[in-house]
Amino acid sequence: MMVTLTPTTTTSTNGDELLLITQPALRTKLLHARMVDEFSANSVIQRGEKVYLSLRNVADEALRREITWAILRLQMGATLKNEEIPDPLRTALQTAASGPSPLLMALMVGGLSGVVGGVMIMAFVGLIVTILNVSAESYVGVTATAVAFVLGGALFGISTTIFVWRRLSHQKTAVPPFPFNFLNSAKTPK
Repeated sequence: MMVTLTPTTTTSTNGDELLLITQPALRTKLLHARMVDEFSANSVIQRGEKVYLSLRNVADEALRREITWAILRLQMGATLKNEEIPDPLRTALQTAASGPSPLLMALMVGGLSGVVGGVMIMAFVGLIVTILNVSAESYVGVTATAVAFVLGGALFGISTTIFVWRRLSHQKTAVPPFPFNFLNSAKTPK
């Protein structure tokens, strides 16, 4: 099968070569990478509904050609190996596909764990206050459960965040965006 590339795939404006990105998945990845990757922030341009990749910041002519061909091949649906994608474009596409950082994932899991742990300790202290039959006129029971919630939540949240962050940051492979993936990492050889 022979594919002819039309001249509409590249546009030149004031000496700035712009590649029109038409493939939806590639568009989405580049627009997401624009928020976190320096190359994409400087090179991905959105004008209305159209998205362009500007190559003005790429000084090397050979690298510019490699990026152009990689983009054209990706837009035609080719699956490229990491070695076949030029470095700035590879970094942008990997950044867009990697998901949240290990620290952000650990903070999310730690926050949830802190709330659940605080509620459990608060319920336990409330049960003890009830068993000890503290009078209802006294605010000791309310104060004790509130303090237990704060201290228990902080203790559970901080310890879980540290544990999960250390587990996720020591993994060699990319972490899929699933909060409890760290549980399976102990079973895999390193």
